[in-house]
Amino acid sequence: MSIYVTDGSFEGLLCAVFASYRSPAPTAIVDAAVYQTNLFDDIIEVSTDETNALRVLKGIDVATDGQASRLCLMIFLSEFGDANLLVYRLIRKMMRVRGADFLGNYADDDVLRAAQIRKMMGREIHRMHAFIRFQKAADGAYYALIDPDFDVVPLLDDHFVRRFADMRWRIFDVRRHYGIAYDGQAVQMIDSLGGLIDDTRAQLAEAMLDAQEKAFQGLWKVYFDSVNIKARNNEKHHVRQLPKRYWKYLSEKQPLRAEQLEEINLRRAR
Repeated sequence: MSIYVTDGSFEGLLCAVFASYRSPAPTAIVDAAVYQTNLFDDIIEVSTDETNALRVLKGIDVATDGQASRLCLMIFLSEFGDANLLVYRLIRKMMRVRGADFLGNYADDDVLRAAQIRKMMGREIHRMHAFIRFQKAADGAYYALIDPDFDVVPLLDDHFVRRFADMRWRIFDVRRHYGIAYDGQAVQMIDSLGGLIDDTRAQLAEAMLDAQEKAFQGLWKVYFDSVNIKARNNEKHHVRQLPKRYWKYLSEKQPLRAEQLEEINLRRAR
């Protein structure tokens, strides 16, 4: 069996596809960090070369009128066990068929599987757009913690840069321990928040919050509660539209603290 060993990156996967044109077809494409050597495996170590990766990426976009590169990235980020080989097979087929219509051929098992993954990833990205809640920290930047089912962080920057172009913000995936940061000019990857997270509440540590953030969160919770019509409460529909796994990161789902209630009452009295 030919096992392609990469550095685990998307670029490494593209380089594995590039190498497959000169080597035996892979039976698996694995990350070197988690691969356990087997005596009977034919190991092919693939070094990551950005030039080769870009060559593959441009090639598939030319062959599919620009439709393939984002699709392949979404499949890779889905973290499914068959993702790497699926990307490999799709790219080989796309380069052979060379037509945008190929990605609509759901009679092909790989195209169908790719479409299913794209739908699942698209749903998760849409939920991140809707459910992300930023908290203002004392340093003036806005922070959001997320824990998505799939690794969608690299696919979120375009939306939030357009929506919050004049803000400094950070979106951090607490499960995968990395995120993206925007400084008003460019987006970059980050691998920690420097102790800002309160693990007991899945929120930013209170000591790190801006002085007015707690009051704003309290007002938002009161608004969220006041617009709810108790007589028309439909818990099943609510959970279907807002799954419980996202609640711990939503400020409106956190209980009001005594100081927030006091601040709200003071504002009402003015």
